[in-house]
Amino acid sequence: MSFPKIVFLDYDLTLVDTLLDFYEAVNEARAFFNSKPYTLDEFYRLFYSDRIGVEAIPDNTSPSSFWRFFRRVYKTRHGSPAVGACYLLLMLRLWGSRNIIVTGREVLPETIWDELRRFNLDWGVDEVYTMYSLWRLGGVEAELFDKSWILKHIIRRYGVEAFETVMIGDYKLDARSCIRAGIPFIGVSNIDKRRRDLVENGACIVVKNLYEVPLAIHKLFYSREEGLTYL
Repeated sequence: MSFPKIVFLDYDLTLVDTLLDFYEAVNEARAFFNSKPYTLDEFYRLFYSDRIGVEAIPDNTSPSSFWRFFRRVYKTRHGSPAVGACYLLLMLRLWGSRNIIVTGREVLPETIWDELRRFNLDWGVDEVYTMYSLWRLGGVEAELFDKSWILKHIIRRYGVEAFETVMIGDYKLDARSCIRAGIPFIGVSNIDKRRRDLVENGACIVVKNLYEVPLAIHKLFYSREEGLTYL
C-alpha cells in the first residue's frame, strides 16, 4: 500500500483542543468591536449548532474585520493535545510522510512552534504555515479562512501530486479548501452537526477522533489503489 507523501494538519480543534481559547478569542473580538461578551453557555450553544460564524459578528462590523481580528488574537492558554494526537503523529512518522500544519490563525509560524514544543508535539511536525505566511507569500483567500492557495503552494514546492497528499481538519472551510486544491480531506469531529457539514462540503471520510485517522487514511489510499470508491 502507498502512503501519503504529505499530510496537511489543521491545528485548532484538530491537532490541539483549544475550544476555551476559541471562546476567549471570540469575546476579545466582540469587546474590540464594542459588543458584549458571550457567556460560556451561549458560546457552546452557538458553536455546537454551527451558528457562531455568523451570529458572533456585531452589528455594523464586517465579517472580514471581525474574524481577522479574532485569528490574530487566538492564543492557546487553556488548550492541550487533542485525543490521539501523539498516536497519529507517531503513525505518520512510521509511514514516512511529511507533516505540515496549515492553520487559520494569522500569527507568526514560530507562535505555533512554541505551542508545539510546549505540548511536546514538535517532533511530529515538519513545517507550519499560517495566514500570516499566506500574506508574506503574496497569496489570496478565495473566502475567509480559505487555505487552498497555501496548499497548492506547498504541493508545487515539493513537486508532488495533490492526490498523493491528504488533509486532516475539523471544519467545512478546510474541506472546501481541499476541493479547490484537489486534495482528499478527512474530517474529524464528534459533533453531529459538524460531521454532517463536513460530508456535505466534500470530506471523503469523517471520523470522531485522531485515533481513527490512520485507519481512514489506509482505507482512502487502499480503495484508490483497488479502484474502489470509499463512502
